Amino acid sequence: MAVVFTYFLVSVFCLTLLCFNTFKVGRIVADLAIPLAVSVVSIFYFVDVQTFSTTGMHLYSAYVIDSLVQENIWNELHFKGNTLISFFLFFGVVITLNYVLYFLFNRLENRFFKYFGRTALVITSVAFMSSVVFFIAFSGKISKDEGNETVPFFDEFHSLLSNDAATRIKKLKPNYPYRTLASVTLSKKPDILFIFVESLRDDIFNDEYMPFTHSFSNRCITSKHHHSGELSTIYSTFSILYGLNIHHYYPFYFSKSRSVPIQILKNNGYLTIGAAASNLKGMSIHSAVLHDQFELFQEFHDAGWKKDRKMVDWIKELSADKSKDRPKFYFMFFNSTHHNYYYPPEFEKHTPVISQDFNYFDGASLKDRKSEVWNRYLNAAAFIDSLVFETLEHFKSKIEAGEMIIAFAGDHGEEFWDAGALGHGRRSNNFRSQTAFMLCIPETQAKTVGLSSHVDIFPTIIKYLNPTSNLQKWSNGVSLLEDAPSRRYIAVGGFDFPRRSPEVTLISDKGKLLLKKTTDSINPDNKFTVLKRTDLEDKPGNSLANELDWMIDRFAVDMNAFFVQ
Repeated sequence: MAVVFTYFLVSVFCLTLLCFNTFKVGRIVADLAIPLAVSVVSIFYFVDVQTFSTTGMHLYSAYVIDSLVQENIWNELHFKGNTLISFFLFFGVVITLNYVLYFLFNRLENRFFKYFGRTALVITSVAFMSSVVFFIAFSGKISKDEGNETVPFFDEFHSLLSNDAATRIKKLKPNYPYRTLASVTLSKKPDILFIFVESLRDDIFNDEYMPFTHSFSNRCITSKHHHSGELSTIYSTFSILYGLNIHHYYPFYFSKSRSVPIQILKNNGYLTIGAAASNLKGMSIHSAVLHDQFELFQEFHDAGWKKDRKMVDWIKELSADKSKDRPKFYFMFFNSTHHNYYYPPEFEKHTPVISQDFNYFDGASLKDRKSEVWNRYLNAAAFIDSLVFETLEHFKSKIEAGEMIIAFAGDHGEEFWDAGALGHGRRSNNFRSQTAFMLCIPETQAKTVGLSSHVDIFPTIIKYLNPTSNLQKWSNGVSLLEDAPSRRYIAVGGFDFPRRSPEVTLISDKGKLLLKKTTDSINPDNKFTVLKRTDLEDKPGNSLANELDWMIDRFAVDMNAFFVQ
C-alpha cells in the first residue's frame, strides 16, 4: 500500500509537470513551485527517516500527527534555537540544489518532450488513475493501524472516503447514568492527592533514583506489575480519572458522561482541584472530558522544569487558603520527565548528559548517545522526587493524622532503546506501559499486589470511603484493598483503541496477550486475533495459550458492559 501511495504521489507530480510543459501554461508558476514542492517532499522524508529511526514511528502516523496538532506544541517539543537554525539552513541548501537541478533539466526539456512528451503524459495519466482506483478500492480493506504506519496521511485520506468509524462511535449510547451511580454517601472524607508523573517507568522507582518517594511507599500499597491504561497522556489520564478502559473515551466524550468517582466526591462536598505542568487542555479537542470536571484547574507553561516548580507552589498556596474549608481532591500532573528531560543545574548528578539544546541536525544519532539521554532522564526523575517530597512534607500534618489519601503513578512508561526505540510509541511493552505506583490509604497495612492498573486506583479509594460501593457498576477496576478476584486481567489499549489502533494488550498474573481487533467498532460481536503471547517480562510464551486465551472472550464481553446494545 505504501508503494502504491508513493506511486500515486510521484505520478501526480509528473502529471503536473507534463501538463505545464505540454500545454505551455503557467510556466512561471511551474518554475517556482516545482523545485519548492520537491524540496518540501525531500525534507519531509528526511525528517521521517530520523523520526522513525529514533521512535519507531513515522512522521505521518496518527500518533505523531495527533501530537503535532496540539496547542502549545512548541512548548512540548522543546526544540532549541540551534536545531531550528540548522533546519532552515538545511532547507535552504535543499531548495538551492533543487532549483539548480531544475534549471539543468529545463536545458534538456525540448529534446525530451519532442520525442517522449505525449507518451509520458499518457503513461503518467494512467498511473495516476490506476493508483486512485486502487486506493479507493482497497483502503477500506486495510486496517487503519497498518495504513497509519505505512502510508503517508492514510487516516486523513481514509476519513475522506469513509467516516463510518467516527459515525459509529458518535452513535454509541453509554449505559452509564453517572449522576445516579454517583449517589453515594461517603463515611469518611479525607483529602485526596493524586500525583501523576509524565513518562515515569517502573524500574527507576527505587531508593537509588527516587529515594524520597520510594521510602514513603514503604507504608503504602505497591505493585509488582502496575500498568497504564494506554501509552499516551490523554488516554491514560482518562483511565485513572474514570477507572475505565480507554475504549470508553470518545463515546463518553460525545455523550458527556462524566467520571463517577469525581462526581461522588463532588456530591459529598469535595472541592476538586486540577493542576498540570503540561498542555492537558490542548492535547485533544475532546480533552474537556478530563479537565472540565475540576472546579479549579490551572495549567503551567513555563520553560522546562520551572512549570513543575510553579505548580507545586500553586498547590501549596491554594491548600493554605482557609476560605476553602472543604475536603479537597488534588490532581497534580508533573512534566519534567518528558523529553528533553528537564531539571535545575543542581540536580545534574548522573553524568555525562546530552545537552539540553542538542542539535538534531548535527549528524549525530540520539541512539549513539543513549547513556547521556538516560542520564538526563534520571536527573529529571530525581528533581520530580524532590518536588513530591516537598509536597508530602507540606501535607505532613494531614498525612500523619490519617486525613489524606495519596496516589502516585506515571501516566505511562518510557523506552530508551530497550526494545529498539525511544519514547512511549504505539506498541505496548513493559518499558512503555509499566509505571511507578503507590497508593497510601490511612489505617491500611502496606502490601504489594501482583498486578494492578490505573483503572484500580479510584475504585480502591471509593471502596475505602464507602465499603458498600458496587464498583462493577461504573468501573473496569477492582479494589486493591481486597484479594484479587480469580482470573483477573487488565487491558493496555493501543493508541486510541479501537478507533485508530486495533491493538490491545491483555495482562493476567500468568502473562500477556497482544491482540488485534478485527473491526474498529464496539459491538456485541467483538472479535480478535492473537498477535503474540508472552510472559509478564515480555518473553515469548506460545505455550501459555491455555493459561491466557480465556481473556479474549472475557474482554470481548466486557467491552460492551457500559453501552446500550
